[in-house]
Amino acid sequence: MRDNFFLPTTIILCVLIFVGWYQFFYTTTQREILSMELETRRLREVEREILELKARHENLSAFVETKELELDAARKFLPATIAQDKFIDELYRTADFHRVRIISIQTGEVISAENFQAQVVSINLETDYISLLNFIRELLDGGRLISLENFSAESASGKIISCELSFKIFAEPTKNPAN
Repeated sequence: MRDNFFLPTTIILCVLIFVGWYQFFYTTTQREILSMELETRRLREVEREILELKARHENLSAFVETKELELDAARKFLPATIAQDKFIDELYRTADFHRVRIISIQTGEVISAENFQAQVVSINLETDYISLLNFIRELLDGGRLISLENFSAESASGKIISCELSFKIFAEPTKNPAN
């Protein structure tokens, strides 16, 4: 009778050991392997993205130098001082190039604010319509922050227009030496 119990008990015991091994060791090990495979895929994707970024910005020092040049250009857009004499020289050069006859130039007082300084420069001139547009466009597109404040025009004779323009020129704020 013992022999009759031994074989089925051994088989049942082996099945229970197999089920326990499968449930507690094999499936948890398979889950860990799957999570490691997913993590490996994610890390490979991150590595691929890094390589793409390095390829896109191969030489980061050149990229930084380019950005510094852009920053310097932006700083020059707002000069350190009003320097209305340089602006008036630019007015005369631009007027000469576009065949604009400047009759008079007047400068107003310097206005100081927390973030900038400004000054209004008024100009009386005579020219034709196309030259006037080219003159204004070149001044506004120049390398300095300028805004057209006032504009009035009337016909002088034939195609000639008599104009009064007021530009506001900007500069950095004055520095307080007391700080």
